[in-house]
Amino acid sequence: MPDDGLAWIAAAWRGANVSANELYITCARGLSPEALAERMADHELVQAAPAMTVAEASAMVDLAHIYCVGRLGRSGDWSFIVESGGSEGWALDPAVSRGTEVLIFDPRPDDPPSIFRYLADGDVQLHFELGAGYDPAGAQPDLLRPALEVAGVIPPEDSMDDLLGADEELPTSEEKRRVLKVIGDHFGLSLPRHEIESGRLPGVVTRTSPPTSW
Repeated sequence: MPDDGLAWIAAAWRGANVSANELYITCARGLSPEALAERMADHELVQAAPAMTVAEASAMVDLAHIYCVGRLGRSGDWSFIVESGGSEGWALDPAVSRGTEVLIFDPRPDDPPSIFRYLADGDVQLHFELGAGYDPAGAQPDLLRPALEVAGVIPPEDSMDDLLGADEELPTSEEKRRVLKVIGDHFGLSLPRHEIESGRLPGVVTRTSPPTSW
């Protein structure tokens, strides 16, 4: 498994080299990358494309005939797709997770904060905003709470005081970085930063019409 972890995503989303619009990341355990892309395509015909960089994927999106282009890969037990353009992001139908687990990292560049969502067996297990405090929803809202407490992101549940002191808060970027590290550690997921930001990955057109969430 690559040792890049997930914490780098926080910096990548606000980086100058790649726009957050090009880094909608969805991962699945128990599906091939191609099967994940087909489920995410919302019954559209998935069109395979040559291996491409993130810039080349972005250039294919014209918001007329092509709305979303993905780049596929594997990391350990997980498949992943990194989308450019009109991704459904966190609004992806939970049905895509039937019989498997799906993790969604939605940068929401035009309407922050970013969102993390964990789907399993067709249901939302955990949903919360990244870098904006901790107000989880879903069937397992406390799934990551113990690890987030240890990481210093949130105070212990029985504490009345802020873990860092009454007047101190983690910067948003640092909070987001720590949360992403906790997610990676919990799910055994690490994504290769260089391949995603700078390399070529097999391409696929996943949307030829606007997302349903638009």
